[in-house]
Amino acid sequence: MRASRPHKISTNAKAAYVGRAVSKWNNRGDGLASAVKTMLNDFRNETGIKTLSEIDKPRIEQYLDFLQERRENEELSSAATADRVSALNTTLRYFGKGDMTVSAKKYGLSRGPVDTSDESNSREASAAVVDAVYGKGQDDPRSMALYHSLRLQEAFGLRARESFAIKIVEKDPDAPRLIITKGDLPKNNRPREIPIVSDYQRQVLREAKEFALSRGWRSLIPPEKSLAQGKDFAYKTLDKIRQSVGHPGFHYHGERHQYAHERFTNLFQQQAGQSIQCPAVMGLSTKEWREYAANATGLSIDQIKDIDKNIRLEISEELGHSRVDVTRYYLG
Repeated sequence: MRASRPHKISTNAKAAYVGRAVSKWNNRGDGLASAVKTMLNDFRNETGIKTLSEIDKPRIEQYLDFLQERRENEELSSAATADRVSALNTTLRYFGKGDMTVSAKKYGLSRGPVDTSDESNSREASAAVVDAVYGKGQDDPRSMALYHSLRLQEAFGLRARESFAIKIVEKDPDAPRLIITKGDLPKNNRPREIPIVSDYQRQVLREAKEFALSRGWRSLIPPEKSLAQGKDFAYKTLDKIRQSVGHPGFHYHGERHQYAHERFTNLFQQQAGQSIQCPAVMGLSTKEWREYAANATGLSIDQIKDIDKNIRLEISEELGHSRVDVTRYYLG
């Protein structure tokens, strides 16, 4: 008997799958079918998969990061991203991968208010994972590129794809700002300037640049590989390493959260004269945090509101957000 062929993500295969899946939800008409088709198209384009059997946890995480970017850039509404996650979960259950389903709320992709809990990676988890990636990189240039990618995300708040895509060899570690141009970025990401305020940032940028130059690369992606191929390797490698060091919850976006948290604390110190963390880290509501900050600094609630607003505007620009209220997902 001939072995069955894997499901190709072609129009016919998608339609066949959708037809079977939608039959379970007749009252939903064609809405679910359309959502699944759109999701599969996006998933294929983002991760480079050719068969449905290739959908795994690292690629799911990669796709969710892609949805977060599109929501932050206002390319998708909260309803649209929630529909994509629902369609993803439907697909996973249908193909016997129900254990891989994900929570839209946890990733800030639900219809309702975003989850404002602390989603940063712990310092212990970051250190363990990054050190392990560095160790693997001693014998593998692509793993060393991943190491530099993680450090750039933590030091500058870059998205995963940005850390790989920027033309690192053109960046000046001694400049006052890291300038991210349109030529550096994947489609629809916002150009921006990120202040270089610490020796650590300069060191991270300098070492990443030196690595790329030593390999004859312009970015942290080998010239013979596409961005999609580079990211696919990175997500798979990261998944194996975080499991091996006992920190399965470590995730790319957590480094970006960590940058936002530390930047908030530093900017608050500059503007209010006291080091206070953001509401997400402290586990406080906005009202509770304002009252705490006012009591701690001796400033009025209105003064705290103004400082908080100014800080969020600055961090929003540095993270490349189109709207300041997107920072709620990072800062609470």
